[in-house]
Amino acid sequence: PERDAITNSPANIQASVKSEQMNHSNDNHTSVDIVVLVICNSASVLVCLLASTMVFGFRLHLKVVYRLALYQVLSSLALAFMSVFQIVFINYDTNSGAYGRACVAIAWFTLYAEWAKLLFTMWVTFHLFCFAVLHKNLKKLEVLY
Repeated sequence: PERDAITNSPANIQASVKSEQMNHSNDNHTSVDIVVLVICNSASVLVCLLASTMVFGFRLHLKVVYRLALYQVLSSLALAFMSVFQIVFINYDTNSGAYGRACVAIAWFTLYAEWAKLLFTMWVTFHLFCFAVLHKNLKKLEVLY
């Protein structure tokens, strides 16, 4: 009986309500963060699609440097595209069981896209360093890209 009186005291009830309100406000901020992330990445997808269309439209892909830039744009497109799929998790807390497999799949593809972006950045840096500093044309290494 004494324990019930302590746990049901007005101070504990008020602290519990305050904690519940803070958790609810954090969920609301998380939803806003996800929406902002999706909007920014959607814009990034559109810009990457525009850039790749322009590269092919103006036949710039025939030059090595533009192909390197195109590889970067395509890896950025993959990363932004995978980030757009995170809108699925806007209601994750209401039905987390249904989102389990989707969460794992999207996380794997996002991680894969991040590593591809890092790899293409490394290759472009290496290629441009050899071309600019060592004055060697490594066009024959493009097959490895």
